[in-house]
Amino acid sequence: NNRGISWKNKGEYDKALSDYDKAIELKPDYADAFNNRGTTWQKKREYDKAIIDYDKAIELKPDYDYAYYNRGHSHRLKGKNIQKAKRDYEHYLSLTLEKDDIWAKRAKQFIAELEEKLKDHGLSEISEITDKIKKLLLIENGCITHYTTMTTVKILIFDEESKFRISEGSFLNDTSEGTELFNFLGNQLFTRNLDGLLAETFAPKPFIGSFVSEDKHDDLNMWRFYGKEASEEAKGCAVTIRMSEFVEGINDSLKKGTSEKSLTDSDDIKFYRVAYWNHDKQIVHFHIPNAEGKEDQLNKLMQELKSKVTGYTNEDKSVLEKYLNAIAFLFKSDAYKNENEIRLVIKGVEFEKKFDERATPPKVYIELVNIRGLIEQITLGPKVDKPDEWASAFHFQYDNEYDDNKKPKKILISRLPYK
Repeated sequence: NNRGISWKNKGEYDKALSDYDKAIELKPDYADAFNNRGTTWQKKREYDKAIIDYDKAIELKPDYDYAYYNRGHSHRLKGKNIQKAKRDYEHYLSLTLEKDDIWAKRAKQFIAELEEKLKDHGLSEISEITDKIKKLLLIENGCITHYTTMTTVKILIFDEESKFRISEGSFLNDTSEGTELFNFLGNQLFTRNLDGLLAETFAPKPFIGSFVSEDKHDDLNMWRFYGKEASEEAKGCAVTIRMSEFVEGINDSLKKGTSEKSLTDSDDIKFYRVAYWNHDKQIVHFHIPNAEGKEDQLNKLMQELKSKVTGYTNEDKSVLEKYLNAIAFLFKSDAYKNENEIRLVIKGVEFEKKFDERATPPKVYIELVNIRGLIEQITLGPKVDKPDEWASAFHFQYDNEYDDNKKPKKILISRLPYK
């Protein structure tokens, strides 16, 4: 059983299943092994098999709080019986001794969302479509690149307490962010009339991390728009990060200080490709760089979403807008299609909300994890001052602290002819 847990944590799911099978063969009443095998089936998106194992774990141990949480998770992700999912989360909260840890917070959030869907069938249908869209844009393997300032990367690499932070969607630099989806759906659908006056009810947005594909680590347009230092173009840095280790690190950091539990990780911490809408085409057309084979399916889902949203009858659109915000930041204009952007989109339920009070208005952000040991490559911009000295400092900092598998494979100095 314990070896199975280790295999699962390494992502070797078939080896984990084999060990859980053996544990159950040796001890058929071993509830933990059934629960753990269920979490592994869930990782493989085999939700029916996961539910069967959770059922058995609960049969053997009726007060098994973890198994109720995990079964609720499988029912919710499967999307076929949200009433059962809600009951399982409620049962988990009634049994767990930890009433305010990250899993309790997630369970409470899921219950609130499921109650909204149970009350509003139209919202539930729209949520199913947005979930399908997210699965289509999901990217799980490889590396991603983040452009930032030299000041920021210095803090991230030399300060062991520093953490990568991302802002709430309202605070992104581009004021048009998150609007393209609503332009496609029809902005007039989201204007509320209150006492005869036009007013807009605030709908919370997720926290957004912006990245590009690994091959864009040294790109003239990226240096121009994003690789800046004190507003000067091309004086910044591009940091390439191992994606799966980044997600694993965030999940592990959330568990620190909590009791060891055989509970599923957050399904909210994921990376997605950005899709680009071509306004000029007569038919609906969204382009997905590096995933063109999925475009037909996406365009059908977008047409279906527009039809459902147009037919949505609830007068208060703020709840609908909250659900659409879960995907709104995954769509941009076709004018940006060459950026190949990849985004981390997090609701942020488990994270402490922090505020940069120096900004006006105060900027809302969450801190994720230290990325020093997750960096695959560092690329210095073509106009960075004293680039060899920066490269030397990075090299020896890693040489002092990390073994070879945690060091960047390359530290590059861009020689692009930037003018």
